[in-house]
Amino acid sequence: MAPHLRLLLRRRRSRSRRRLLSIDSRMSRTPKRARKITYNDCADRLSDLPDAVLCHILSFLDTKYAVATTLLSTRWKNLFISLPNIVLDDSLTLKTRNEEFGPEFAMFGLRQIMLRNVPHINQFHLKCNFNFKDPVIQTLVYAAIWRNVKEVDICMGERAIIGSLPPELFTSTSLVVLKLKGDVDLVVPEFVSLPNLKVLHLDGFMFQNDDSINRFFRGCKLLEDLCLSRCIFWRVNVLDLSIPFLRKVSFNHGDDLEDLDDNISITVTTLVLDTPNLELFEYRDHIAKSLRMKKLTSHARAEFFLPYWDNQENASVFINKLRGFKALYLSMETLQAMYPNFSSPSAFEASVFESLTHLELAAYNLRILPSILECAPQLEVLVIHEHSYCPGAAQEDAESLYPLPEIVPICLAKHLSNIEFRDFQRCEHEFELMKYLLQNGKVLKRMKISAIGRSTLYFSQSDLKKLKMLQRFSETCEIVFEYDRK
Repeated sequence: MAPHLRLLLRRRRSRSRRRLLSIDSRMSRTPKRARKITYNDCADRLSDLPDAVLCHILSFLDTKYAVATTLLSTRWKNLFISLPNIVLDDSLTLKTRNEEFGPEFAMFGLRQIMLRNVPHINQFHLKCNFNFKDPVIQTLVYAAIWRNVKEVDICMGERAIIGSLPPELFTSTSLVVLKLKGDVDLVVPEFVSLPNLKVLHLDGFMFQNDDSINRFFRGCKLLEDLCLSRCIFWRVNVLDLSIPFLRKVSFNHGDDLEDLDDNISITVTTLVLDTPNLELFEYRDHIAKSLRMKKLTSHARAEFFLPYWDNQENASVFINKLRGFKALYLSMETLQAMYPNFSSPSAFEASVFESLTHLELAAYNLRILPSILECAPQLEVLVIHEHSYCPGAAQEDAESLYPLPEIVPICLAKHLSNIEFRDFQRCEHEFELMKYLLQNGKVLKRMKISAIGRSTLYFSQSDLKKLKMLQRFSETCEIVFEYDRK
C-alpha cells in the first residue's frame, strides 16, 4: 500500500477515536436522573391474598416466627391469632437460660393460646430442651386442654423432664391425638376417660405396675393407633390391650434394644391382645413370657424384631401364638433366636401359619426356609431380604451342605405364585435354592431377583444365562431382574 494511503487511513482512525472520546466525556458530565419508583412498581401482592391463604402459609412456621409477621404491615397485624396450630420450641429463643426463663416462656405460650380466636386448637406442639419446673409444663398443657385442643405433642430433650401432667389431660373430650416423649415415670390419675382419643404414642416412659397402665388403656375406648417406644415395664405382670377399635400396635425399643437387660425391658408375664380390628402388630423388643390373642381381621400383618440372644424356647412359644395373621415379617435376629444353630429341628408348630399368605424374612441361614414353608400351606407370596449361608463354608460345597427336602411343601405345590430375592449375592447356594423353587413351584408365576449396586457388577452374562437356563415346572413363570442403585 502506498505511503500516502497509509497516512490517510491513520488520520481517519485518529479522528474517529477523538469523536468517541468526546461523546463519552459529554455523557459523563450529564447528571443521571433517578427513576421515580411508584407504589405500583413494588406492590405487595402477598398481602392481597385472602386471610385463609395467609393463615395457611403461616401455619408452616413456628409460633415465634408467625407472631413476628405482625411487624410487616398493618395487613399482617394480629393475623396469627387466627392460626389453629401452636408450636412452641424453647431452642428458638436467644434468652439466657436462668430462673426467669421458665416463667417468661410459659407467659409467652399462654398468650398465644389465650389470644387465639378459633373455636378450638387443632395442634399444640411443645418441644423443650430446658429443664422447666412442673408448673410451666402443667400450665401450658392445661391451657391447651381448656381451649379444646385436638392434638397434643410434647417432646422433651435429654436434659428436660416433663414432670407431672395435669389430670385434665386424661379426661379431655376433645383430644384425638396424644404424643408424649420424655424419660420419666408416667403418673396416671385414678380416673381416665378419653372418649375421642384415636392415636396414642408414648416414648421413654416407665410403667410401675399393672393397675396404672391398664387403667390408662381402659379409658381409651376408641383408640386405633398405639405406639410404645423405649418404654420400660417395671413390675408389669399383665398388659391387657382389649381395645375393640385398635388397628395398629407397636412395641419399639429401636437402637436401644441391645443395651437392655432382659429383666427390665418388657417383663410382662402375659400380653393380652383382644383386638378384632388389628391390622398391624409390630414388635421390636424382648419377648413377653406369654401371649394371648383373640381372633384377628382377615388382613392383619405382624412384624417381629427379637434380639438373637433371647431364649429359644420363649421365642418359639411367643411366635407360635401368632395364629391368624395374613402377612408376616421375621427379622434375621428373630430367626436366629428361634434357630440358634441351623441343624435345629423346626421351631414352628405345624399349623402356626395356616392362614399366612404373605411372608417376608431376613434369613441368617437359608437352610431353615423349607421347614418354614412347611408351616405355611396357604402361602402365596415369599420375599427374602438380606440373607447368608453357613458362614465359613465353601461355596462349592453348597449343594452337599444344603440338603433340600424330598417332600415338597404344600404351598409350593399349590399356592405360591410370587417369589422375590432381594440383595442377590451370586452365591452357589442361592442358585441351588432358586433351582429347587423353580422345579417344584407348580403354580409359580413370577420370580424377581434384585441386586444392589451397578448391574454390570452383580449380574454377569454367565449369571443371567445360568438363571434363565434353570428348569421351571410352571410354563408361565417369568424371571425378572432388577437393579437397585442405592
